[in-house]
Formats: sequence, structure tokens, C-alpha cells
Amino acid sequence: MQVGGGTEQTQTMIDAARDGARIVLLSSVGARLFPLETNPIGAALAAREVLLRESGVDVTYLRPNTFASNSLWWLDGIRKGRVVDATGEGRTGVIDPEDIARVATTTLIEDGHVGKGYFLTGPEALTAREQVEIIASVTGRRIDYEGVTPGELAQAAIQRGTAPEQAHALERLNELLRAGRAGFVTDDVENITGTAPGTFRAWCERNADAFR
Repeated sequence: MQVGGGTEQTQTMIDAARDGARIVLLSSVGARLFPLETNPIGAALAAREVLLRESGVDVTYLRPNTFASNSLWWLDGIRKGRVVDATGEGRTGVIDPEDIARVATTTLIEDGHVGKGYFLTGPEALTAREQVEIIASVTGRRIDYEGVTPGELAQAAIQRGTAPEQAHALERLNELLRAGRAGFVTDDVENITGTAPGTFRAWCERNADAFR
């Protein structure tokens, strides 16, 4: 289950699950990037977890790190040969979405996962620059990396029409990522599914056409 903004959809799922269904919540590592007072995106995610935990229904919490597919947000820059990013030297444990799906399936159909939370990562923590270099290597493109501050990226987003509240929420998240707060890897994917998670390079090779 992945819920939309706010907690209204979460409550709807809770009501539906009271007849004995089991919920696997696709949350995010952001829900545990404290302090939540300065992390609006994480606070929203954490609020959903709290609502589920207090409901008494059977739930498992999946908190994936950066999706490998998030790199598609750079698609316009990749095609123009320059990616602009604000996370600096901060690393994230980039994970293949297919590995998240495998964990979700396993925790939904197997016993022993109710009430537990898992931090899902790939096998390595990468900077955005390293991700761009891998994409360039896989696609054969020349792609430059331009580092900016979270504030600069937020202002540029606002000028392009992004709502200030959303831009500044992303700014706070980028500050945490820039500080390396998500720069860790875990064994949760392999421990749960019995198979090691794939690398970012492997995901890029499998999806190379999407960047062309």
C-alpha cells in the first residue's frame, strides 16, 4: 500500500483492514530522518505510520532509500548533457524498485513481519554525481554534473512554477541528504527475500533505453 498526501487514505485502508487484512505500507527512509520538525516530507510520512501503528491493524512498514528510478527525474538534463543536483557529496543507498516489490510480496504472504519496519537499500551508497557517471557510462552519453545548494535548487524550482511550500519541503529534504543522513546500506532485502539486491548500474543497464 502506498497512500497519497495526508492521512485520509491511510484511514480508509485501516477501516478496510479491520476484517483481518494485512497491510504492507510503502513508506520511506524519510520518515526516520529526524528532526521531523524541519523535514515536512518526512513528517507527513511518519504521520501515516503513527496512524497505522495506533490503529491496531496488522501492518509492516517498508522504508526504502532512494529509488533507482528517481534518476529519471534528471531525464531532461541527461538529454541536454548536464544534470543539476543539490545533494552534494551526500550518499544514499539507492535501491531497485523491483527489490522493493519482492520485499513487499514476501512480507505480505509470509508470517513474522507484522509490526516490523525495514530499511530497504541497494548494496552500495552512491552520491548523485556517481549515479550520473554510471548513467553516462551505460548510455555512452557525455553528462556533466552541476552541484548547487538546496536553496538555489528550490528558488529555481519556484521560478519554474513549483509551489513555494513544495519547493521548500524538497529543500529541507535535500539538506538532510546532502548531510549524508541516508548514506547507509542494510541487509534487509537479502534477509527477507533470500536474494541480494541489485546494483544501480544493473538497473541502469536494464532501463538504458529510458535515458535515450
